[in-house]
Amino acid sequence: AHDQFRWFGGGWKVNSELPHPDAFEAATQFVTPDDITASIPCGDDPDDFVEAVRPYADAGFTEIALVQIGGESQPAYLDWAEKTLLPALHDSLGG
Repeated sequence: AHDQFRWFGGGWKVNSELPHPDAFEAATQFVTPDDITASIPCGDDPDDFVEAVRPYADAGFTEIALVQIGGESQPAYLDWAEKTLLPALHDSLGG
């Protein structure tokens, strides 16, 4: 997640002011993996994902996008999502 989503560390206000894609690298050079895990759910605890999605469900959003990181782990992610994550989201948030 840190490799592909470290731009989360700057926040939307900072990101929207960066003049060029190269500026993202400079602006995020000090963002750590811990910064990313504090911003987005990582790992296999479905409760972390449910709590990250809850504010959007409460605001009336009816669809979310889930992003899996790491091509070699996609089959395991899809299996986990089917058996664990999606049921947890459905049970906790309805739908």
